[in-house]
Amino acid sequence: MMKQGTAIAITSILFESNDTEVLIKGNISQGVMNYDTDLVVTHSQLNIIFNSLQKQNQEISVNDFLISEKMYDGEVLYSANFSELTNNQISMFDIEGNQPLRQIRA
Repeated sequence: MMKQGTAIAITSILFESNDTEVLIKGNISQGVMNYDTDLVVTHSQLNIIFNSLQKQNQEISVNDFLISEKMYDGEVLYSANFSELTNNQISMFDIEGNQPLRQIRA
């Protein structure tokens, strides 16, 4: 789907405890082109994203950005805002792996 030179600046993450998919919001850039987008990834890919963000920002704990809210049906809604994080850019090649990404672009 994406070429190796493509990167995404992660701005936020949103998922429910009972869902297998994670919504990632960010800005994709490749060369001089960039655009805002939403990606749907798996929890395995979310772990790759968290590990990359933690490695790039060793002075903070990425887990501190994660907020949990109990929902009316007993499930938990998890969200994180990484827009203020200094190094929030990740290579798309790293997170794509063997699993395709679904991109939502309006």
